[in-house]
Amino acid sequence: MTPQSISFHRSTVTKPALPAWRSHVVLFLISMGFIALFVRAFWVQCIRSDFYIQQGRKRYEHAVETVTVRGRVLDRNGSILAINEPVQDIWIVPSEFRQATDNDRRSIASLLNIPESELSIKAHSDKKFLYLQRQVGTESATRIATLSVPGVHMTAGVRRYYPGGSDFAQLVGFIGLDGHGLEGVEMASDGTLTGTPGRRDIIVDRLGRPVENVSPPLPGKPGSDIALSIDRRIQHLAMIAVQRSVTRFAAAAGCAIVLDARTGEILALANVPTFDPNQESTAYDDRFRDRALSDVFEPGSTIKPVTVALALEEHVVTPDTHFDTSPGVLKIYGSLIHDTSDHGDISVTQIVAKSSNIGMVKIAGKLLPKDMWQMFRSFGVGERPIADFPSAERGTLRPALRWKPIEQATMAYGYGLSVSLSQLADAYTVFAHDGVRQSLSLRRIPSPREGVSVISPDTAREIRNMLEAAVAPGGTAAIARLPDYRVGAKTGTARKQSGIGYARGKYRAVFVGMAPMSDPRLIVAVMIDEPSRGSYYGGPVAGPVFAEIMENSLHLLGVPPDLPLAKHP
Repeated sequence: MTPQSISFHRSTVTKPALPAWRSHVVLFLISMGFIALFVRAFWVQCIRSDFYIQQGRKRYEHAVETVTVRGRVLDRNGSILAINEPVQDIWIVPSEFRQATDNDRRSIASLLNIPESELSIKAHSDKKFLYLQRQVGTESATRIATLSVPGVHMTAGVRRYYPGGSDFAQLVGFIGLDGHGLEGVEMASDGTLTGTPGRRDIIVDRLGRPVENVSPPLPGKPGSDIALSIDRRIQHLAMIAVQRSVTRFAAAAGCAIVLDARTGEILALANVPTFDPNQESTAYDDRFRDRALSDVFEPGSTIKPVTVALALEEHVVTPDTHFDTSPGVLKIYGSLIHDTSDHGDISVTQIVAKSSNIGMVKIAGKLLPKDMWQMFRSFGVGERPIADFPSAERGTLRPALRWKPIEQATMAYGYGLSVSLSQLADAYTVFAHDGVRQSLSLRRIPSPREGVSVISPDTAREIRNMLEAAVAPGGTAAIARLPDYRVGAKTGTARKQSGIGYARGKYRAVFVGMAPMSDPRLIVAVMIDEPSRGSYYGGPVAGPVFAEIMENSLHLLGVPPDLPLAKHP
């Protein structure tokens, strides 16, 4: 009997009819998987290796910026207006702070000026740490450190300190918690003041703790100091004078600007109401606004000398040309133009001195709209007076082609266009500087600059004579006469706009002028917003502010008087 043979080349489990292509498919798929892994590895290790190495380094290498010292803000004489000072952030570990005695808590509450009950609440918190108070002064922090209270810790830091306080609040501005400027010079010159931060590359562990330095630290560049054109003494005098007028006439606000007539340097920018930048501010409000730069308004009669200057340049009038302004009311283009009284037949000089609207309308009738527009533009209307200061407004001056005949008449005496107080002062540099306009500057100017010639020196001198006549007895600006200086000035009383019309009973009192007239050194412009008690006219409301600032500033700068006391009535 022949034994049965068994084959080991065939499976006794699988069916003999199972197709062979299935094993081929499995082999193909496995091969494709290995090929994909190979391609991916080649992509990562060769083609995109730099990218993935960089991504890996991000997990353990960190660049830490070191904060540099912020530059100081100085006035023209080197007095500090803004500076960094060392402070301490006071914080606690609540679980440890619970061991503090009642006397310890009472002492800390007193030094930080916070309720003792607030300390008790924080002591029973479940958090790992809590701030008690940030940016605490060195003196208070030192006294707290000497108490050695359990759970109380300190972290050194810096804060911005403003020695001038509220006098310079809107001008200098303040910084935010990130150390960057939010208002005023702090914002406008943030890049210069901040400088360049340093850099330190470190390796950290998985918990983010520094392990070692990757390379030597790169030192930063400290911020640069900025020297302003502002004179701290004149700024303080201007603040006092404006505040006195705002209080006396129950006004909503007030501002003043003082210029060096020769250079265009701004010596003072006073704004009321104000605030203390050393105190933590809450929401933004109107006190932060630098009104002398940002508030625009119809200038009223203070713009009349510009129109007269054009008429003199065009030779259509002379200072002695007469116009009949009787009976004090003029109907033109369907509107009534009023004077404060019937001035009768008066010269161009008297039109400016007595501020006759009717006289100005008749002068404007001799001029072309495009020439008036060009003259206003040459005096800075519609242009930003300080190019590198973000809050400085342009004002408005519509194209001459869009003027209606009545608008040309009203623009001649200051309605239908708008300026800021700084623009108005800028315009008067033309009259003070023999026809040359000096652009304004908030920075100290080391050497004289060349201005832009706007009108002839003869016309500028004639306008100065008219402005001086306005301060003489019978003129609208007589209240600004000084005992020892010749003064030239112009008043303005402008109604406040409300929508497309004017607000009932709301005015801006404006006063602008220069002294001494023998050689103008200073230009002072004042605006009191919404005086509601007593008068609202520019002369009695803003005139005394002008006189006080001008008199004190000239003496402070040592400007020789040009009017002997004996000759003054």
